[in-house]
Amino acid sequence: MANGQLSLDLGMQERPDLLYFALRPDAGAASAMLDVAQRCKERHGLSERPFGADRLHVSLVPAISRHGVRRDDAAAALRAGSGVRAAPFPVVFDRLCTFGGAQKRPVVLCSRGRIAALEDLRQALRGELVKAGLWQGPARFRPHATLLWGRRPVPETRLDEAIGWTCDGFVLVKSLVGQRRHVDLGRWPLEAAGG
Repeated sequence: MANGQLSLDLGMQERPDLLYFALRPDAGAASAMLDVAQRCKERHGLSERPFGADRLHVSLVPAISRHGVRRDDAAAALRAGSGVRAAPFPVVFDRLCTFGGAQKRPVVLCSRGRIAALEDLRQALRGELVKAGLWQGPARFRPHATLLWGRRPVPETRLDEAIGWTCDGFVLVKSLVGQRRHVDLGRWPLEAAGG
């Protein structure tokens, strides 16, 4: 407050940070992803910067309430993550493509086929989110890993070599909006039955 005037910042409210569950690639897969991203950028004349290794992930489901972001969503999401049990499974991406038709589009790795175990993990998470009082997330899901955002579409291309790893855990990510930074708030290992 200056000179007795109340200063209001109407309409300038900052966007809240995002919370979501995700898979992280192992070091070998992350290195291969960075290589594909760089070659894609050069081949298609994209000016945008590829994600760094610390931001590479496969989004599973957002962790927010049914009514939008709340202060206690992170605690509820941590409870939800703790309730999930699954065995390790392979994740393989064999294609590069662009999603969406907006001005800036995500250039992603995806798979022509289904990754059933990944879909099962996502369904288990959705069930636990509901139990924790959060939104179960959208029903539609196409597993993918975003490499960069581009202003030009990239034609769907089969990779010369598929990129894969054995998923042995999942994380709760806090994406710091506007900072191009992710912080993992929790990690849960996947263990074979009886492990």
